[in-house]
Amino acid sequence: MLKQKRIMYSILIFLIVGISNLFGQERVLQHLDGNLYSYRMYDGKKVTQRGYYKSINGTLIVHGIWRDNFGTTALFENGNMVWIKPKGRKKYTSDEIQLHRLKRKVEMLEQKLTSL
Repeated sequence: MLKQKRIMYSILIFLIVGISNLFGQERVLQHLDGNLYSYRMYDGKKVTQRGYYKSINGTLIVHGIWRDNFGTTALFENGNMVWIKPKGRKKYTSDEIQLHRLKRKVEMLEQKLTSL
């Protein structure tokens, strides 16, 4: 159970960093080739997050390797996370994360059923 909490905590940190960096940060999107774009987020001169977007039907979706300044790395394929690796921890696959989410949903449903 502690391992599952660590997985969710790492994912939450990765998302919070991405969301919190939207405020007061400089974001640079650069066209590389074809439908591939490079993304960099800066805090002053320091890069806080970097990754790639892919344009599909005029919509940019996350794609490729993404890294943040806390050492978290994630791989996305056409907008879907394949794996995430927080610094100093093991790599978690999207299947492991989905399984954890489903276990939590089942636990919540069981609690609701027993409280009726």
